[in-house]
Amino acid sequence: MMDEVIFREFHGRVTREERERLLAWRGASRENEEHHAELWRLLGDTFSVAATQLPGDPPPLDVVTEGAPAAARVRERVRFPSWRSRALRIATAIAAGIAVLIAANALASLQSERGLLLGTDEVVTGASEMTTVKLGDGTIVRLAPSSRLRVSPDSRTREVWLEGRAYFAVAKFAGMPFRVRTHAGDAVVLGTRFDLEAREDNLELLVVEGAVNVAAGGESLDVEASQAATATRDSAPRVESVDPTYVQEELRWLGDFLVFENTPLGQAARELTAHFGVPVEVLDTTFAQQTVSGMFVEQSLDAVVKQLCQALSAYCSVLPTGVTISP
Repeated sequence: MMDEVIFREFHGRVTREERERLLAWRGASRENEEHHAELWRLLGDTFSVAATQLPGDPPPLDVVTEGAPAAARVRERVRFPSWRSRALRIATAIAAGIAVLIAANALASLQSERGLLLGTDEVVTGASEMTTVKLGDGTIVRLAPSSRLRVSPDSRTREVWLEGRAYFAVAKFAGMPFRVRTHAGDAVVLGTRFDLEAREDNLELLVVEGAVNVAAGGESLDVEASQAATATRDSAPRVESVDPTYVQEELRWLGDFLVFENTPLGQAARELTAHFGVPVEVLDTTFAQQTVSGMFVEQSLDAVVKQLCQALSAYCSVLPTGVTISP
């Protein structure tokens, strides 16, 4: 059975050899492809439940460290309270082929009534490693080398402290803005993607999607997509528009990593084009407004497109000359 491999693929931990074997297995039959899609859906539902926090039970952070020796790529400073252990056992059971049905309205009720904890850990990267962190609200953070991320345990707020550089794909929760605190100033968003570097008293921000409010030097302003801003503790933010080439160069440090968070399909297609160097086109303008979410680490264009198209029930054509997506 390929379920264990699919489980690791879901968390971005599959090896290149396993990925190639999985792609061959999926292409062997329609039943295999449908099984893959169903298991991904169930895993997604289960880990949504794992992100729902109970009062007084702070969650561990889901941390994957890169750049360290293989034996050292472990979850560091991770605590497993009893409810978390049960959630992980459920997910493991799914990986073994056991289906678990989850009521979405019950999940929403838990989040509304009991608050939402992001986690309680501090994550630190060495000079030659990067770390990808999934917070309790579903927000993805990719931490650059020589950086530190500290997460607030307060369920009434979504707040982290950053020293260094990180790329954020912030999950949207109505009425709960996400705040990144730094020595230079704060960045506040509802749901967006942005690159933020904060070292000592200097702050540099690049917004990829959505808008970020930056407060520094006693003033604040909104920075929108395809804009960059700089600020210091003592000076107000300054903003300028940037072109796609600048964005691509600035995000090169992310490596073979893509993340979408309620991103319009048309925007995702443009980013896939820039990332893989192959034209990706959405043939229907209305369909291009459909949103997609997902994290992809060291995955081929074919694998990424297939997963996005499965999520949207779309038709995809993947050729060496380009990719087309249609409803």
